Amino acid sequence: MCTWARSASAPGVPVDVDQWKWSCGFYPGCDPGEFSDGTAPDFFTARRQFEAAWRELSAGKTEADYQEWRDQRDRTAQKYAAWAQGEKPSPPSSMMRCVCGVRFDSHKPAESYDHRAHIYAARAEGRR
Repeated sequence: MCTWARSASAPGVPVDVDQWKWSCGFYPGCDPGEFSDGTAPDFFTARRQFEAAWRELSAGKTEADYQEWRDQRDRTAQKYAAWAQGEKPSPPSSMMRCVCGVRFDSHKPAESYDHRAHIYAARAEGRR
C-alpha cells in the first residue's frame, strides 16, 4: 500500500542530496491528491516523515477505502495465477451500445459508421 523507494546506496543519486525517498498512498482507495512523498538524508528521518504522512492519510480513510484496495489486490492475484496456469485472458469486447440504443460491433465499419454521428453529438452535448 505504501512504499519506500530509494536506499542509501541508490545508484545515480548524487551524494549531496537526500538519499532516502518515501511515498505514501494506495490505489485504488486514495484520490490522486492524497498521495504524499518526500526525501530525507537518512533512514530514520525518512521513517519518521513517512509515519507522520501515514497517520495523516489514514485518519481520513474508511474501511471501504482499504477494502477497495484489497479487492483489487485479490483480483490481480487471481489474474496472475490464471496466467501462470496457462489460461489466456478473453479479448476485450468490441460490442458497443449507441446512444440511440442499438448494440453494434465497433470493429465492423459497416455496423458502426451510422452510429458515429450519434456518439459524437452526444459527447458534444455532454451526454456521453
